Amino acid sequence: MDERSVHLLSHLTHAKEYVPIKEIIDKLQISRRTLYYDLQKTNDWLKDQDLEPIKNVRSLGLSLPEATKQKVPALLQEVDTQQYYFSEKERRNLLAVSLITTRSPLFLKDLMRKIKVSRGTTIHEVNKLKEEFASFQLHLHFQRTDGYIVEGDENQKRKALLYYLSHILAADGWNHLVNEIQVLLNGELNDSAYEIEKNTLSFIHEYFPFIEELVRDSVTKYGIQITDEMYQQLSLRLLIFSKRLLEGSTIHIEEEEKEVLCTTPEYEVATYISKRLESMFQVSFPEDEIAYLTMHLLGISIRVDQYEFDYNEVTENLKWIIEQMVFDFQRYACVFFQDSPKLKEDLLNHLKQTYYRLKYDLVIDNPLVKTIQQTYGEVFQLTKKVIHHLEDYIGKSLNEDEIGFLAMYFGGWLKREGTKPQARKRTMIVCGNGVSTSQLLQSQIENLLTTVDVVNILSLREFDEKAAYHVDFIVSTIPIKHTIPVFHVNPILTDIEKETLLNKFNLLIQRKTWSPRYSIPALMDIIQKHTTIVDEKKLKEELVQYFSTEKQTLSKGVKPVLQELLTEDMIQLQQTTMNWKTAIKLAAQPMLANGSVLDEYVEAMINNVIELGPYVVIAPKIAIPHARPEQGVKRMGMSLLTLKDGVLFEKSDNPVQLMIVLAAVDKESHLKALAQLSELLSNEKDVQRILAADNKQTVLELIARYSQN
Repeated sequence: MDERSVHLLSHLTHAKEYVPIKEIIDKLQISRRTLYYDLQKTNDWLKDQDLEPIKNVRSLGLSLPEATKQKVPALLQEVDTQQYYFSEKERRNLLAVSLITTRSPLFLKDLMRKIKVSRGTTIHEVNKLKEEFASFQLHLHFQRTDGYIVEGDENQKRKALLYYLSHILAADGWNHLVNEIQVLLNGELNDSAYEIEKNTLSFIHEYFPFIEELVRDSVTKYGIQITDEMYQQLSLRLLIFSKRLLEGSTIHIEEEEKEVLCTTPEYEVATYISKRLESMFQVSFPEDEIAYLTMHLLGISIRVDQYEFDYNEVTENLKWIIEQMVFDFQRYACVFFQDSPKLKEDLLNHLKQTYYRLKYDLVIDNPLVKTIQQTYGEVFQLTKKVIHHLEDYIGKSLNEDEIGFLAMYFGGWLKREGTKPQARKRTMIVCGNGVSTSQLLQSQIENLLTTVDVVNILSLREFDEKAAYHVDFIVSTIPIKHTIPVFHVNPILTDIEKETLLNKFNLLIQRKTWSPRYSIPALMDIIQKHTTIVDEKKLKEELVQYFSTEKQTLSKGVKPVLQELLTEDMIQLQQTTMNWKTAIKLAAQPMLANGSVLDEYVEAMINNVIELGPYVVIAPKIAIPHARPEQGVKRMGMSLLTLKDGVLFEKSDNPVQLMIVLAAVDKESHLKALAQLSELLSNEKDVQRILAADNKQTVLELIARYSQN
């Protein structure tokens, strides 16, 4: 057994129906060939355990027999250490935790025994860890008498521990079995040992439920709102802090910083939690540790109710920063947020946490960042262009995890605005990844299932499997059970997952109104003639599922590249005009001529500048006039105009010589071409080439080059 095999079994254990091959490939990020290799290996292991193997049914996918599902979790927890092989990622995570927390010398042979690989592979992993530790300002070196030693500040050690333990103890529900195996193989569970002697993973495994209860009590008592994911994060941090204190490793906070932290509402919460931890572990929490815990609370809590959102200098600065970020995002994306006050309110709650995480250099992992970059690449890039306002204020750069969280807010709002679907079916979302994730998932569902309304969003803590919810089905990012049909999805849906969800929804509807093309009783008669039926009811259900589902596929959303919009007939060079109004009219002429926009659209662009100011001037010499799709756009388009002499917009002292008029049909279809245009306009030399060009071929060659990105 290895990590991929366990992930495969875990996923199928929680699946209620057949899982399409493409969905599993996307989920595990492997090739089809690798999946079939893993499938054979996993089925061999199941046969060794006298269990039915995984079924692979053409056009339906993979399924685990019910009897196997019932026994797999217990068997995985009893897996022989010699039967389990760590992945490279697992090896490095486990070595990192062991090296930072060891209380006895660790030599190469000890590390080899721990991860069960050769001397050469172990040395390779140690060298990789040296590089990773350097990013935490930690130094890993070898001493002949003491073995491998990790040197560095305690704050950096805790940061590294949080990073590696977060990857070992993943929060996703269907990864739970993998976590159990890793604790079992490395935790050396020994309840009779003193806390100080217990392996870190064993310590976490034993006390995690108690700490989660403490966190639940604390946030209820003080009215703190945090997401399910942050519950896990806070619980893990409390355990790391407690274990380090038990081992005599303490934090130091500067007196001036402590004085500031003592004035925050979160300090009272930290004091309460510390007292409870002191009682639980019989260890003293000094003031520096309470202040340190306060920093972490500031970085993960949404608000403290009784204080609302204290309007201090930081709050006012963040509000101004959000105004600039939203304004710039709308400029760069050429969109208008109709409900921007609500977006700004949500961003304010989020940026408060981001501010304190950056200020105190706190690590947070965004498990969705790669998916966000792949699925919403243009939104991610646009978000990167507007975060400098926050970075300049704090004096630190945002990493890709933090940018991903912000991109989810902007991406969610891009999708949710517009016409809401007619209320025919009702659903609710159960989500453990937070507000921004649930908003993004809501918009995806409402765009995909146009006859469905999302009527409620619950966290895993708020969800009660025995409660009566007045919905037709439930969409959950975490495996849950309920009498109402539950569709388990990822927070960000891939195309195959959208197709799967669409087909499941159609099947749910068809079960009530289905008029079959095939007679199930007749098929059952044929089957009975040639075989023994073990479960007649289940067989009928699966036959209905197979024959009733009209497989639907999604056509890819049309996102043209830059050269498909800026064609030769859309370009005008070295023109002369009186002022910015006539410049906009002139720039829009090619799109008026080919019917992409109406006259009303040109007037709307001019009126927007009069009402909102020169927001279309996005850089020196460059403007991108645009208006809302409903103000006269017939089809997506873009036109380019260069002027011999620049024109000044009102309230602007920056003459514009390059004008690109954009006509968007929605808030997303134009983003790929716009991202390519943005990259072109970021290159000053290429902008100068366009401004100096007196023939269209020069401009078209530049556009073609950037259209490849």
